[in-house]
Amino acid sequence: MTFDTCRQCGTCCRKGGPILHHEDLILCEKNILAFQHLITIREQEPVFSPLSADIEPAPRELIKLSGINGTWTCLFFKEKNQTCGIYQNRPLECRALKCWDTGELERIIYRHTLSRRDIIAPDKPIWPLLEWHNEHCQYGKLAALTLQESDVESRIAIIINDDLSIRQRALTMFNLNLAEELFYFGRPMFKALPARLAVRPNRRGGLTVYHKEV
Repeated sequence: MTFDTCRQCGTCCRKGGPILHHEDLILCEKNILAFQHLITIREQEPVFSPLSADIEPAPRELIKLSGINGTWTCLFFKEKNQTCGIYQNRPLECRALKCWDTGELERIIYRHTLSRRDIIAPDKPIWPLLEWHNEHCQYGKLAALTLQESDVESRIAIIINDDLSIRQRALTMFNLNLAEELFYFGRPMFKALPARLAVRPNRRGGLTVYHKEV
């Protein structure tokens, strides 16, 4: 059976919140979308690509709506009646999405997207920490190391522990909650390690990287 109108089944909303575009900046300026509603996908971070339906490195920094309690379901999806909590102010991708014809959405994917620089005021005192994090904790560096077969655990550990350290410093300095941390810094980098690598706490208060036994 074919259809050409939304059935309010909630499937699209459960697959994840949308990426934000420049047309959505007004929603941030009006505080309809606040920092705690957003999560940053950093450049080269492994993410699900809606174009290939596979996990691929993000082509650039992206901002998207967070999920509910660590799930993919969009933060604003109301499960009880399967409606959107900000429907009249929903982002561009939500307005473009038609599950019976994805052409319009596919044409705007990754085009004119927002980054943290578009949303965070340039004089915000957290910027020096973000700049340090961007320089020293790059997903491109992490990916290059994980492709090597041996003797990389200590070098990978430096990156993921630097990532955790700067987050802790920001939490202390600016009293961030978890939702705000995920906007400012994205998800912790150790969560993007390949399946053959794992982490465990060490005596220094950081993480040790090791190869899983097969």
